[in-house]
Amino acid sequence: MSITDGAPTAPPPPAATSLTAELCVLASGSAGNCSVLTLSRSGVRRACLIDLGLSPRRTTRLLGELGLGLHHVDDIVLTHLDTDHFHPGWAKALPCHCTLHVHASHADSCPHFGLFGLHAAPFESAFRLRDGTPVRSVLAAHDDHGVATLRFCLPGGCLGFATDVGRVTDPIVEHLAGVEVLAIESNYCPVMQENSGRPAFLKRRIMGGAGHLSNHEAIEAIARIAPRSHVVLLHLSRQCNDPDLVASLHEGVAYGLTITSQDRPTGWVRIVG
Repeated sequence: MSITDGAPTAPPPPAATSLTAELCVLASGSAGNCSVLTLSRSGVRRACLIDLGLSPRRTTRLLGELGLGLHHVDDIVLTHLDTDHFHPGWAKALPCHCTLHVHASHADSCPHFGLFGLHAAPFESAFRLRDGTPVRSVLAAHDDHGVATLRFCLPGGCLGFATDVGRVTDPIVEHLAGVEVLAIESNYCPVMQENSGRPAFLKRRIMGGAGHLSNHEAIEAIARIAPRSHVVLLHLSRQCNDPDLVASLHEGVAYGLTITSQDRPTGWVRIVG
């Protein structure tokens, strides 16, 4: 079965022994989300950006601090088109050599964000990165159009990526099961959410099954998905969560843990290599 789904034809990936793959989350939260997946083979380092929720200037600066530039980026994958995942400044700043992968459920909204025919390569269940890496997708509940959860099928280990997920269903668990590294949101503490000054409609949106995952929902999802080596916790609410609280909920676990920040990049998390 073909899994190109609109992506350009690419050669199959090389043998697993030649690949090093790492993830760095540049920033994650309601003020902007962007992660970089690097794939290094035989001394050649290429990159894929997951979401573009930071301004082009900030993204370029943070990539530069990692020894990367936009010229290293072959692929950009958007989980959805909320403005904290696609900054409007990118409509005129997208590198022309990159492939922009957008889920088909979001494709009709692309013109509203200044993205037109040649910019976006729609996908549904699967596509390939420029180097041939297969990526599989399952749509999760989030607001009106959902959010794409992603499984990057790297030789030697997989990366699962699930942010802004309203609920973790059996198909999503099956989709992400056994990945080497799982990046998943842990958005809010229910007690802090209920006690916050947020309006009732916003609390209902966040907690109603089509908004975000609580800390405990994230832990339940991690237990079911059973990542092999590492968990990266995404999209912590600055108003209704606390990194120290989140860390305490994961004490004694068998996996490595990285908690992301809105203000600074994480370290590199090794997936393969």
